[in-house]
Amino acid sequence: MNTIKVAATLLFSAMLVLSGCSDESAEKENQQVANQKTDNSVDAQPKAQKKEQAPAMSSLVKEGVDYTVIADQDASEEPVVYEFFSYTCPHCYNLEPVMLDWKKNYKSDQVSFRQIPVFIPQVEHLTYGFYTAETLGVLEEVHANIFNEWHGKKNIIRTKEQLVPIFQTAGVSKSEFEETYASAEVEAKVAEAKALMNQFQVTSFPLLIVNEKYKVMSYQNLQELLGSFAINNTK
Repeated sequence: MNTIKVAATLLFSAMLVLSGCSDESAEKENQQVANQKTDNSVDAQPKAQKKEQAPAMSSLVKEGVDYTVIADQDASEEPVVYEFFSYTCPHCYNLEPVMLDWKKNYKSDQVSFRQIPVFIPQVEHLTYGFYTAETLGVLEEVHANIFNEWHGKKNIIRTKEQLVPIFQTAGVSKSEFEETYASAEVEAKVAEAKALMNQFQVTSFPLLIVNEKYKVMSYQNLQELLGSFAINNTK
């Protein structure tokens, strides 16, 4: 398969994630493995609207089609993309290769990228695991392996203890994992993730937010949304 066909396949897969996973579905999946709920609706915006400054025009990207404007939220001063995801969500798993491909083209000096694991009490160990890996500097390997365990190998990670061998594969001892997992630094990062979920009213995922102001609705023009649109629509 040539590069163009691969890219097209990945983009089509990404477009399928529009239905998304809800908080409720993720909780149920942890209790009943295959029970995923989908939500075809776009998150509702607050009713109270204020007059917004129109985003810079784009030849491809259109408001109401590709994105919605988050009311009462100022755009960030620098280009940044937030991805809210859950390891339990198959749509998030399908989006991974697309986001990896995007990151190859837009480095951090152009557009910053932050992945935020949604906090769901029944699988909170996955959120703590993400930030434990980030703190220890092994996020790239651990992140991919958690997704692969859950979706590739169909090995449902129900407890913190099941994360230990994944971290050991990345060169982290059990004691180091447990100490970092319970650290104040990781606790603070989890608290920030909860605050961001509340700020952006995250109820389904994956959810992409551009410049803290624009909520992605469609993945048809994703490369432009996360690239030139993000760069040209800061505060």
